[in-house]
Amino acid sequence: MESWTDDRDPALQAALRDAYGDPPEADWNALRGAVMARAELPLARLRRTRRSPWPARFRALVPLAAAAGVVGTAFALGVHQPEPRVTAADRAQVEQILNESLPTPSELVESDQLLSAAIGS
Repeated sequence: MESWTDDRDPALQAALRDAYGDPPEADWNALRGAVMARAELPLARLRRTRRSPWPARFRALVPLAAAAGVVGTAFALGVHQPEPRVTAADRAQVEQILNESLPTPSELVESDQLLSAAIGS
């Protein structure tokens, strides 16, 4: 394979030199400086994100910790039943009051109160 510096067409090369003169020498230092200036900000962003990978790893643990907290709370509430706030004596008294004040189902059917309650009148 030929390189780009080989003389491919000496007549064309001579005609171009006569028309435009010798090609200018490449200023590699200026080109390198221009490339570095344009790449400085994107490279700084990449360095900043690569510098500390730990926050990205911990970011994935936050939802896992929240889910574990919810499961732990549900498990703790399911295992340890809260003690009743109403004592057995109070519960018996409330049941007695309800039994005495509410009519029995047979009394409701006999007095047509059930039908009127169902109709809403």
